[in-house]
Amino acid sequence: MKTQTNEVAMKVNQANLVKSLRFSFTNKTTVLGELIQNARRAHAAMVVINYCSETKTLQVLDDGCGIDSIATLLTVAESGWDADVVAHEHPFGIGFLSALFACRKISVISKSGSIDVETDHILAFKPVTITPVQDWNGITSTTLQDVDMDMRQITTTLKRLVLGFPIPVLFNDQLLERSCALDCGLTFVETEIGAIYLHGMDQPNGAQYEFDIYLQGLPIYSSHSYTSHRHIIHLDSSRFHARLPDRDKLVDEADVIKRIKAVLAQTIEQRFIQMKATQSAKDFVGFYEMLRHWELLKLLNDVPVVPPEALREIIAYPVCDTEVFDNFEQQPDKAMTRAEVEARGIVSIDDDIKEDGAGRYLFAWSRDYLLYHGTLDNGHWIHTLIRHLNDEELVIETVNETHQAQFQGDWCWVYVRFCEAYRIRLGQDVVEITDGACYQGQENADDIIVPRGESSAQVLQQMASFRSEYDEFQESTFESDSDAFVAFVVANTASDPANAMQRLLPDFCGCPALYGKTFVVELDQQGKPASVMAYPAAQSVQAQTLVADIGS
Repeated sequence: MKTQTNEVAMKVNQANLVKSLRFSFTNKTTVLGELIQNARRAHAAMVVINYCSETKTLQVLDDGCGIDSIATLLTVAESGWDADVVAHEHPFGIGFLSALFACRKISVISKSGSIDVETDHILAFKPVTITPVQDWNGITSTTLQDVDMDMRQITTTLKRLVLGFPIPVLFNDQLLERSCALDCGLTFVETEIGAIYLHGMDQPNGAQYEFDIYLQGLPIYSSHSYTSHRHIIHLDSSRFHARLPDRDKLVDEADVIKRIKAVLAQTIEQRFIQMKATQSAKDFVGFYEMLRHWELLKLLNDVPVVPPEALREIIAYPVCDTEVFDNFEQQPDKAMTRAEVEARGIVSIDDDIKEDGAGRYLFAWSRDYLLYHGTLDNGHWIHTLIRHLNDEELVIETVNETHQAQFQGDWCWVYVRFCEAYRIRLGQDVVEITDGACYQGQENADDIIVPRGESSAQVLQQMASFRSEYDEFQESTFESDSDAFVAFVVANTASDPANAMQRLLPDFCGCPALYGKTFVVELDQQGKPASVMAYPAAQSVQAQTLVADIGS
């Protein structure tokens, strides 16, 4: 039995297609871009836009070449533009639909005639009367009545649309700003993707990383918008295409943006190479942040000056948590020459103070070494000067150690070694410290060395951050442990036991019953009170004698 076959061809339901296109435009303000774009394609020298809030009437006037055929204007998917515009700009032929969807009534006057009709009449595919225009004055006029937009929407949209537009736009007698246009006075560089203006290349603090992209004079892409100072890119419209119908997105946007970024980076690199040949070394390294962002730090490899961003100085006692306590490092206030770096010396330290102790940082601080911040290209000359302290064995020795004692605070419990001074040895170099304690870290001896010249509790800031399980700084506990540690150090370093006892005693002003009394306190071998004897004021002489006997 022979199987019957049928042939069918795709058909288009014109009425339903047009109805569906009403919902394809993302924004009702799309019509504004389409109307000024039509004026530009008609080689207009200026676009004049007027809007009346009371009547909700929008009028667009241009002095371009005019519309050759009103009939073509009313034909969906037929642009009517000449071959050159079609080849370079790829008009869709549906822009006029955005005007029909945006108002109740529309009128158009141009060299090929005029229409004045309800938009629903056109969208229903009913015949439209075209009236000939006698003695056309060279102005094409498009008027939209009962526009579904307010003044704020129109004003905001137009200001955004015309920033990069190639011809002036006058809105309600006000000339709109075109600060990103090709003819705005900025210097653009021609590249394989189009014209690029590089912002901020004339001064270090003006360097920017963000950019705006324009296609056929209209904005089509913007990177992160947290700054108003940006690179400007006008794409070659013969190579890049916008998405139908709004033209608010690039076709294959992700791939296109990747390509644009690559060309932008190449253009910036070429500009930096030119700048490097004409600027002083100190001026050139001022662009460090921008060089880093665009992965161009290799350009600094042979520059005999180091940007301050690559260096740090130790300016205070090292601590384990700079978010809780003061930062002990800072960036130098200026770039440094190779000779200056060599004279100071430069080191790298990878220690976590809480885990590894503060020995290497105290060593570098004592020697006034620079710290390398670890950011320059691997081929930079600075790497031949850096001394990596973590590659060297760290040895800390006490000088004339007297004794050890355990500090028991509310947060910190730690053994403390008291001495005249201590020495930090790295390789063949030794520094001796007499006035700052050192925490040796959890991975090392897990104790604290206190030289005779130390009388503060700063070392606790090396040992602990005093953060709770909820990452909150326990300020009262920190202050309590600090006060207790100071008293602990005083008691362990005082030459007079009575003076040490006096410093450790609490304030008894809230206990009147104790006023005027004399006490004899006996401590056991662990430092705990073994006995306390009190004597009335009248017996103070006997008590003093007893104290003297105990002391002997």
